[in-house]
Amino acid sequence: MASETIRNALRQACGAREGEPGYVGVIQTFGDLMGWHSHVHTIVSEGLFKRDGFFIRITKVDMERCKEIWRERVFDLLLCEEKIDEDVVRSMRQWPHSGFSIDNSVRITADNTEGMQRLISYISRCPFSLVRMIKVTEEGQVIYRTGKSGCLRFPNPGDERLREGMARNFQVFETLEFLAEVTQNIPDKGQHLIHYFGWYSKKERGIRKKKEPAVHEAMSDGAGAGDGAFIKKWRMSWAALIKKVYEVDQLRCPECGGEMKIISFIDKCQTEVVEKILRYCGLWKEAVSRPPAVVSRVAEGDPNYDYGYFERVCI
Repeated sequence: MASETIRNALRQACGAREGEPGYVGVIQTFGDLMGWHSHVHTIVSEGLFKRDGFFIRITKVDMERCKEIWRERVFDLLLCEEKIDEDVVRSMRQWPHSGFSIDNSVRITADNTEGMQRLISYISRCPFSLVRMIKVTEEGQVIYRTGKSGCLRFPNPGDERLREGMARNFQVFETLEFLAEVTQNIPDKGQHLIHYFGWYSKKERGIRKKKEPAVHEAMSDGAGAGDGAFIKKWRMSWAALIKKVYEVDQLRCPECGGEMKIISFIDKCQTEVVEKILRYCGLWKEAVSRPPAVVSRVAEGDPNYDYGYFERVCI
């Protein structure tokens, strides 16, 4: 629904009847203090892609019109699901602040790779952060702070009317309340929170793959790896990926700091090679043989009771 709203707004802005935007949508259900706050973060191309590969750049979009389209589509969905009625819709249309908003203030250029990585990390982050858990009291209460130091008004947890509480930049949760706030953001089994539409959808990528078999074949077998910068990035080595995530260079020698080279890979099934290397390094440990299991035998006949045990030991 969000992708269709953006697609229609972009088509209307340039007067085109066709064309698909590149769209990646991430559903988030939490706010700054983990309260339920359902919204969508999107990464959208600044224009439309046509079937022939031509890109139409669109820099100005009527966001008020886009917000109206989004609001009406949400109303239609809730009416079909019988979650609201027409009286509620008429009342919300008269509100000065209906709760519907669209923010497109963040713009990332094509060469800003670090900015794109920060944005992706932000929109796909975990509902809560261990760093923001200030303290767990002796009574089991959890003190959780917001991402910024400024004090804002947040809805009181458990209030059905979502009445705003006092301005604060932290929240004190009881143990079960904290677990409830965290677990309510866990998606159902099989539910996806990241969606690809338009030019980035699986269907569109499949169509382009059929039209360009030579490029995909070269990417799969390694031929022509130096033809373009995008292929080099696609074939990024495992060491570079580990360095991005863990900030550790696996190919740098810990002794001299020089760059090491990969000689070969050892598979876990090559037990003889693994043993040979560990023996050479003095790290191999022989398996300790286990003694045979002791077979317990049931005594035959009546058992003998020591009736004077307690008098001798306990008294």
